[in-house]
Amino acid sequence: MTGTHVRTHLAEVDWSMLEHAYGDASDVPGWIELLTGAETAEESLHNLWASVLHQGTLYDSTPPAMVSIASLLGARQAADAENTAWLLLMFADAVRDYEQVEVDDADTATIVRSARESLTRIAALVRPLISDAGPEAAAAALLQATAGTADSAALDTLGARASARPAGQVEQACVAALTTLGADASEALSDGDPGLVTAATLARIAAGDAATTDLDALVAGWELAVEVAPRIAFGVANLPEWLSAVNPDASAHVLAALPTPDEATIAGLVDVVIGSRRNAPAAVRRLLAFAALPEAAPETMIAALRQCPPTPEVCDSLGDLAERVTAGGTSAVGSSTFDTDARADSALALLRAGDGRWARPMAQAFLTNSAARGLMVSTSASGRSALGFALVREGAPSATMLVAGIRQALRQEPPADPSRDGAGHLAELLASWPAEAAAGALPEVRELLAVAPKHAAAALATWDDTACIARIREASVTGDATVLLALARLTRDPGDFHRVLDADLRYRESEVLAHWADRTDPRFLDWCRSLAGTEPATADYQRGDQLTALRILAAADSGGAETGWVVLRGILDAGRGPIDEAIGLAFEWRAQQLLSPEVRTDLESLLTDLVVTDRRDYNGPIAKASAAAAIALLDAGLPLPGTPARIAKVVTRAVADRYARGHGLRLTERLTAAPQPVRSAVAEALRSLVDRDERFDSTGDIAVEDERALARLRPILSNLETA
Repeated sequence: MTGTHVRTHLAEVDWSMLEHAYGDASDVPGWIELLTGAETAEESLHNLWASVLHQGTLYDSTPPAMVSIASLLGARQAADAENTAWLLLMFADAVRDYEQVEVDDADTATIVRSARESLTRIAALVRPLISDAGPEAAAAALLQATAGTADSAALDTLGARASARPAGQVEQACVAALTTLGADASEALSDGDPGLVTAATLARIAAGDAATTDLDALVAGWELAVEVAPRIAFGVANLPEWLSAVNPDASAHVLAALPTPDEATIAGLVDVVIGSRRNAPAAVRRLLAFAALPEAAPETMIAALRQCPPTPEVCDSLGDLAERVTAGGTSAVGSSTFDTDARADSALALLRAGDGRWARPMAQAFLTNSAARGLMVSTSASGRSALGFALVREGAPSATMLVAGIRQALRQEPPADPSRDGAGHLAELLASWPAEAAAGALPEVRELLAVAPKHAAAALATWDDTACIARIREASVTGDATVLLALARLTRDPGDFHRVLDADLRYRESEVLAHWADRTDPRFLDWCRSLAGTEPATADYQRGDQLTALRILAAADSGGAETGWVVLRGILDAGRGPIDEAIGLAFEWRAQQLLSPEVRTDLESLLTDLVVTDRRDYNGPIAKASAAAAIALLDAGLPLPGTPARIAKVVTRAVADRYARGHGLRLTERLTAAPQPVRSAVAEALRSLVDRDERFDSTGDIAVEDERALARLRPILSNLETA
């Protein structure tokens, strides 16, 4: 298509009626035209990726934009042909991702259908590039396969180029595309070119093939396959990772057969563990075998095993590996670096597993690491947090050796970069333990008032350390609300409490609500009224504060429940944020007879509606809202609304949702006494989740949380099926 035709195509679309990530898509044609300029192509590609394909999201502007981009690329008018082709492959990948999940929104389903249809046009538009020599030619070949139809023109073009010699990247991509489409590539493979044979093998495996001959060939030709894979598959960072994503069965077989446990192989095995319930045991056994090798790097193996289900064998290995670590290290994310210690990572994994041996490696990290004061610990496959903060979240119990280690860490010189100082979180950890257990650390926490006044003051107030009142009063001259509140908690002076209300309380409201002494104080109640407001707040954390304020106001004056119902109802109706707290408060008021009969009826109707009608946020239906409402109705002895199919959907959606899983499991437990049609529908839906190979998504380590969920879900499901 010529430049004139491209501009005509752009003009035929009413872009102002379409949207992308940032709103009106009227700016899309301008960005596409800028792809032709050497000086403007890079910025234009970034704008297009960020707007019409934002983080892999499809919008109604995405399909026509991608067709226009393909027109430009196919006409060889893109200044950066390689990255323009890459953008089209990203689009094809996003379409496949959407097609692999349930889409119950009609508008989204329409966009996905349009996107799928556009792939056929895109494949035809870029087909002329297959005769070229650059990476865009290989991408054009791969785009033929994304259409999913064995178009004769596409097959002829692919076949002709696949047979060209000498064979290179483009020929390999053509063979992979032919194999993916189920076409005959024997002519191109007749001379046994190793690269082409490997391309065909990888394509068959990507399509789900697990033939022993192909897997054995992949093991034997692993080094060549490492080179070929990025040429014939989109987004291949490394072969083990890609293999684990596209074919866990093949990955488990191949990676377990590789003799050398390099980091990529270990990461691939971890991906198998995370992605496949069925293949995880074999992958874990191989990882344990690697960990037992004398030359194994303990840090690498701890990072791998802590993501595995915490079996006794895995816990034993984590403990043994931690004993081999003698020093900490550093890691980098972008331009930032932070201090790490594999012993702390091992200890946190053992703590999560309920293994009492966790305290020893944690104490060793504290006692022997010169950067223990600022350690960051792994909390998920890709996430880290300050060590003290992570231990508080896990409810870590106290131990004498840990207190000694933390005291030593707190006596270290603080990092040059204050943002890397985790001393405050260590003080928070100490404060989470009984005062008598942490009493020995009082001197170190008092010294922290100079560098971490908020955490230190809060800890000292928790321990009722009245001996440090003067020092905290001195630290409070900055006007920080947390320090002022700690002072008031210790002095119990109404004047000190009132000075808290004069401070900047943004993001500190929860602390004040939790620790205010006299909840009949008129000034405090006035502040609570301002927090409660007359309508739900925008942010979820603010809604939580509203609920606490409403509870306090109703306790001070029973009429506060009636006046606060409008706000409480709005929070309930939205379904997001602190839905449990909102339901709990509503039922407290209901039990205390603080709500009128009309409001009680409204509450029951609202909860019923939450069960049968989805509430949504930007991620789609809010699974937690429907499940929480269903549990509340059952707890109140009220009938559960909706058809058996709807109830089954509420349950399974919650169980599969990382933020609602606890609610889904509790609701499932309650339904063992439900009518038989409900039990049958729920059991059938849950059985499909339990028997599938894919793991549940999670907020932390996927395999660990999935195994825990299954351990709890299986007996409940058995009760449902036999009741």
